[in-house]
Amino acid sequence: MGDLVIREAVVGDLAACAAIVNADIDARGFMPRTVTVEDIEAMFVPTLLEARVLLVAESEGAVLGYLSSEPTGDVRGFYVRADAQGKGVGKALMDGAKARFPAGLRLTVFEPNTGGQRFYVREGFVDTGVRSVDDGVPVMHLEWVPR
Repeated sequence: MGDLVIREAVVGDLAACAAIVNADIDARGFMPRTVTVEDIEAMFVPTLLEARVLLVAESEGAVLGYLSSEPTGDVRGFYVRADAQGKGVGKALMDGAKARFPAGLRLTVFEPNTGGQRFYVREGFVDTGVRSVDDGVPVMHLEWVPR
């Protein structure tokens, strides 16, 4: 992996972001495919860039991951390509989000995603105690508030 750049997404990044989500859904045993590949691709349209803060991690011209957030700091999507995990890509994206939302971030994590939970604890997120269900999978609600 070459130099890693965290930047605002552009229209040309949207297909790569959709591909990362689709690969992640297919790779996780706990994540049922309730939305088709085509429906995921259809979510990544240019108007998404107007409605959300969409950061991408790029290296050598390839998108390795992305973080999508509402303007309020509510993270709606955070995915890193499987071959880029454990290499600082997720941390760099999260650092970029923290810089843009210094008042705090909120997100959910699937309860079976124990690796994700460990990552968020390392990043200073705390469990709010709120639970819900997304696509039939239990989720935990977490928040990060700077100290």
